[in-house]
Amino acid sequence: MPSFSSNSNNSRPSRDRLDLVYRLSQTFNSSLDLNQVLNTVIDEVIALLCAERGFVMLLNEDNQLAFRAARGIDQQSIEKPDFQISRSIVERVKNEGNAVLTVDAQKDDRFSRQQSIVTLGLRSILCVPLKSKDTLIGIIYVDNRLASGVFTAEDLDLLKAVASSAAIAIENAGLFKDLQVSKNALEIAYDTTLEGWAKALELRDQVTEGHTRRVTEMTVRLAEMMGIHGEALSHIRRGSLLHDIGKMGIPDQILLKPGTLTVDEYETMKKHPIFAYDMLSKIDFLQPCLDIPYCHHERWDGTGYPRGLKGLQIPLAARIFSVVDVWDALHSNRPYRQEWPVERITEYLTKQSGTQFDPAIIKSFIQMILKEPIL
Repeated sequence: MPSFSSNSNNSRPSRDRLDLVYRLSQTFNSSLDLNQVLNTVIDEVIALLCAERGFVMLLNEDNQLAFRAARGIDQQSIEKPDFQISRSIVERVKNEGNAVLTVDAQKDDRFSRQQSIVTLGLRSILCVPLKSKDTLIGIIYVDNRLASGVFTAEDLDLLKAVASSAAIAIENAGLFKDLQVSKNALEIAYDTTLEGWAKALELRDQVTEGHTRRVTEMTVRLAEMMGIHGEALSHIRRGSLLHDIGKMGIPDQILLKPGTLTVDEYETMKKHPIFAYDMLSKIDFLQPCLDIPYCHHERWDGTGYPRGLKGLQIPLAARIFSVVDVWDALHSNRPYRQEWPVERITEYLTKQSGTQFDPAIIKSFIQMILKEPIL
């Protein structure tokens, strides 16, 4: 049977142990990146316990232990970790759920006959279970091949405490990942629905077929060029898809009228941004996308609708989109006119800079269409 070393040189100062617990707690509380958490745990444990190597294995879907972190004393990842540890000890901890400490595996009656122990020349080994609510989720394993008696019973207790905290962090990271997967799936479902709404509107008004796709792609390109990325860019994309969704509330005799609208009909048509706001503002997911459907008919000089916003009062997304929207309208054939040539459109947009449009956005838009293919 093994005997635990009582060499006082192996006793780590209490202050160091408290510092380790504190640092790991900080890591667990500040990060939901599982790889970062596991690598930090192993690096800290190796340093404090004078281990040569450390490994974290987690149960996979097949209930098999798989490596998630394998580090050396130099804080570098270990290649091919499958051939570096004692599988017999790992499986013992997995099956029994109890920690293992051996001061010299070569002389330990429990393990000395195991081929991996002999072949790898393993000596000092600590292996503790990772448990979440009494359910095994993995193991932490550290060893030192160069010396016996490196680890003590106190080290075992410390590693158990670390494993207990790490298990909670691992569970939280897993829950966060599941939440992200669910969020991504929900976003895909929403985006598919939005594209369906936009297509339904175009089927109703076939004159503008393809308009929504073109203005959405072009608006996203312009926004990226102006330094907008991430969630803000996603909101702009969705807002572009929904820019005319309020026209669902406009009667067919007005929306589909081939001739000039009367004053009353035009006043009704001008209500479509308000209809869009009423439709979308009740959906939490779409509230960040409202700027374009609600404000894309506002004008830089304050003469637009529905609220008469002026200058920087108009949301940036709406200012960007309004330029692209007018571009695409003028660049497309309509029953009442042919599309304009590019030179005429750019001249018109330039003249409207500072009146209908934000001058800075007009400048960026002209630069973009000169550099990139026109949709």
